[in-house]
Amino acid sequence: MSDEKEILVELLREILGDEKKHYEHRGQISFNCPLCDEDRNKGNLEVNYLQHVYKCWSCSETNGMHGPLGKLIDNYGNKKHKKVYKLFQPEDLKPKEKPKQKLRLPESFVLFKDSNPIYPVYKQAYNYLKNRGITDEIIERYSIGFCDKGSHAGRIIVPSYDENKRLNYFIARSYLDKPKMKYKNPEAQKETIIFNEHLIDWNETIYIVEGAFDSIFLPNSIPMLGKFMSEYLFKK
Repeated sequence: MSDEKEILVELLREILGDEKKHYEHRGQISFNCPLCDEDRNKGNLEVNYLQHVYKCWSCSETNGMHGPLGKLIDNYGNKKHKKVYKLFQPEDLKPKEKPKQKLRLPESFVLFKDSNPIYPVYKQAYNYLKNRGITDEIIERYSIGFCDKGSHAGRIIVPSYDENKRLNYFIARSYLDKPKMKYKNPEAQKETIIFNEHLIDWNETIYIVEGAFDSIFLPNSIPMLGKFMSEYLFKK
């Protein structure tokens, strides 16, 4: 066998145990199925490591025990096994990454300075901020606004911009008395976000706080957006 085939076979042995049959010329090897075959010892699970597919002839339909080899290794291998297999996995069988959609503020977002102060929704949102001790200066500095309609209606919006002033996140906090959901923030990898990094002076003392609303009261502070500091923020 070539080195690649030997590595794949050894990888399968580490994950599934000793094989029952092995036809090297076809790249076909069988093991006990980890779902249905452990006690009966029939070797129902067959893997073709040349075509990178597998199938259990006993439970493929009932347990979904079939498909590309990467699926089998993802389900039963450890991190080391997955890392090794990626070196040999055919490009057309690698999972396709979903294209990242550009983050945008909600369509109905409006800055307080661009809205009419006599507008009832403006008053409700503005009073909420005032009751939390948020001043006009803070509202302007952090470009805070609100939504009066659409998917984020009834929410205060606190945008976050990276060091290049590109939107990277936003907080959408309800200003209603008894909301069904307090926050409706976008899906994002928060562990790689530094909230409002464009406002941070890295040469001065930096304060770490828990939430975004905590950070707007303390100059040069960064919210963790949770209870734990991310490795990215710690290293930065």
